[in-house]
Amino acid sequence: METHVYRPEKLYPVSVGDRPDLMVYFDDLYWRSAGTLGHDGIYLSENDTGPDDAVHAQYGAFILRDKELKQTGQIPDIDILDIAPTLLQRMGFSIPPAMEGKPLRLS
Repeated sequence: METHVYRPEKLYPVSVGDRPDLMVYFDDLYWRSAGTLGHDGIYLSENDTGPDDAVHAQYGAFILRDKELKQTGQIPDIDILDIAPTLLQRMGFSIPPAMEGKPLRLS
């Protein structure tokens, strides 16, 4: 199992509220530590996702509503860095040269 341990301030320089002391990623988040009592080991094979299935999810959702766009469904090969330049472009603003990501081609 490939395990990575991070100090939260290294990953997230700004936080709201108290940060945890450490963040541990067990096997690229396929496992998580058992934070409750009554389990046989220190790892859980299932995730305790809530009704939105977003707790500790590796993938997020991006929703853009525009009456001019006809595209619906999943967009392949999207990166979180593509969201900001896409929104800037759609709103008619220039994209800063140093900004990472690329505007998505939406039809």
